[in-house]
Amino acid sequence: MKGVDWGGLYKQFKDKEFDTNKLEKRVVKLMQDDDVERKSGIYPYVLDGDESHLNIRAFSDNMKREAYERQQGVCVKCGKKFELQEMEGDHIKPWREGGKTNAANCQMLCKNDNRMKAGK
Repeated sequence: MKGVDWGGLYKQFKDKEFDTNKLEKRVVKLMQDDDVERKSGIYPYVLDGDESHLNIRAFSDNMKREAYERQQGVCVKCGKKFELQEMEGDHIKPWREGGKTNAANCQMLCKNDNRMKAGK
């Protein structure tokens, strides 16, 4: 696949043992996932777990607006009311656990709460 640093991956992971069948199943699933915009990042991701390799699509402005209106501008973490620009879209079910980047899985958190939550 173009864009994959095969040499770098080899150097980094040559001494680790992996279940190749399990890795291949994950690769196939991720290749079919529309939320994964950078397919060349799938191989590094399945090896090191860093989601930044995948360039997962962010929520659209419409999805964020819909969630904001549904929540009436209230952050679901702290319960305070904010303006839309003071909030960020967040996956209710995290992407790493199979959550999709769609309106049904979008909630709005104030920027502070979203950044404190990141990756937890």
